[in-house]
Amino acid sequence: MASQQLPERRPKLIDLNLLPLEYQPRKISKLSIALVILAIVLVGSLAPFAFLKVDVDAQCAPLQTQFNQLDSIYKALLPLSTQARNLQDQIDATETKLETMKSDYETLQASAEWSTIIEEIEDAIPGKRVALQSIAERQSQITLKGTATRDDYVWDYATALEELEYFSGVRPTSIVNTATGVSFTMIVPLSRGGE
Repeated sequence: MASQQLPERRPKLIDLNLLPLEYQPRKISKLSIALVILAIVLVGSLAPFAFLKVDVDAQCAPLQTQFNQLDSIYKALLPLSTQARNLQDQIDATETKLETMKSDYETLQASAEWSTIIEEIEDAIPGKRVALQSIAERQSQITLKGTATRDDYVWDYATALEELEYFSGVRPTSIVNTATGVSFTMIVPLSRGGE
């Protein structure tokens, strides 16, 4: 076997400190040095987060002030919400009444128009020769039922109605001779001007 050469050993450091051990500075272990370096690195890595926090706090300060202002306004207006709800309920009730009044007014106008139309129908009757028994309206068309002493009076009545501004295309649909005279049914369409 070949002879193995042993590695060269370093001589031990000679301690030239002649002070007794109790007066010598304590030796710092390598682990302590590593822990101190690690602590410095951790503190150094946390420094940017501290700067970021300061920056975020600086940006949040005006927003917090604005939030506090809006919160105080909200708290001041909160008691008024009940009053606003009551006022809105009153407005809704008034609008409902207004719609009812408009509908009633339209009905009143229509009835006033119908009273004029019925008055025109009655005024066109030729004396006592024609008597109306019923007047019915459906889809802008009036149906008249009545009696007359002669059938030519029914035609005269139809002509008189045709001459009025409210009606157009007036025609008797049935004329029946009876023992007492003539009974008739007449269709009287409302003209556009009369509606």
